[in-house]
Amino acid sequence: MNWMLKTLSLAIIFPLLAFAADETVIKTPEEIQAELDKAEADFKRAQEMFNPWYAGPLITGGAHNMPPGSALFAPFVSFSDNYAVWNGKRKLISVPDRYVLNPQLATFIFGITDFLDFTVVGQGIARWQQNKSSGGFGDLTLGIGIPILKEGLNRPAIRLVFNETFPTGRYQNLKPGLLALDISGSGSYQTQIGFRMSKLTFWSHKHPMNFRCAYSYTIPTDVHVHGFNAYGGGYDAAGTVTPGQSQQANAAFEYSFTQNWVFACDFVYNWTAKTTFRGNPGHLKDGTPSVVGDGYSDQLSLAPAIEYNPSANLNFVGGVWFDVYGRNTGKFVSGIVVANYTFKI
Repeated sequence: MNWMLKTLSLAIIFPLLAFAADETVIKTPEEIQAELDKAEADFKRAQEMFNPWYAGPLITGGAHNMPPGSALFAPFVSFSDNYAVWNGKRKLISVPDRYVLNPQLATFIFGITDFLDFTVVGQGIARWQQNKSSGGFGDLTLGIGIPILKEGLNRPAIRLVFNETFPTGRYQNLKPGLLALDISGSGSYQTQIGFRMSKLTFWSHKHPMNFRCAYSYTIPTDVHVHGFNAYGGGYDAAGTVTPGQSQQANAAFEYSFTQNWVFACDFVYNWTAKTTFRGNPGHLKDGTPSVVGDGYSDQLSLAPAIEYNPSANLNFVGGVWFDVYGRNTGKFVSGIVVANYTFKI
């Protein structure tokens, strides 16, 4: 009797196992690679269909290098009102409005090779306060970008940047009584190292989003100053200023309403170490000793903006940049307009 039950059980189980084996699908390496290739092609097609004309937010830099043989002309103009200062306890102190116009009209990025592009930023500064005004040519910045990782379906783009700022602006021997409005530079060679990262997300093909983040560390050289200068001082001042090293961390996103219209917003945090001085700080007109240098500072700011992209090669961005809180720094609100034009060279 037992052998009959065993035989019947095997007769039932074996066909079931065979049926289950037939239902199991084992993909070949070629089939798996074909699926991956299709996913990559879908990603590239989605980029072309839904996100070809993003101009970028106002502040946070991009993670993609300029292609070789191409150039980007990106004039930038900001107009700011500095109407208060944050003290060392993060309390606001009102000050007379100081207006600053900062045109960066000589801003170019040139694609050199697949692994290198070159940036030039030239700028001017003009300031007004209490019926006084002054300005001049600002510091000049040159930089290079090196791609580390190209964006893919499941990976972000990552780019390293190296910038050097040259002290071409005015920073010392300022005119007494002009409220330091004639400052247009720092007097320091500033070396900046940073990275940029971005990722395009397609959770909705009608409204894709582009995310960016960036970090930079800036190391300035010492500055020899005389008289009234960008760091303080007064009559007979002479010595050496050691500007504090600084860090900046950015996060930003772009939300596409249509191919032409995009909303963007930056979140920016700056931190600067204490600025020290060795030498004679000088004195003011009434004989009061001058002060040179400052304590460490930090600041959090936001920059919402609207992008208009009439074509793949021409983009416009306009928005407002303002601080939320800070320490040992000025409180500001800025209106910014940027144009981007890409062309072959």
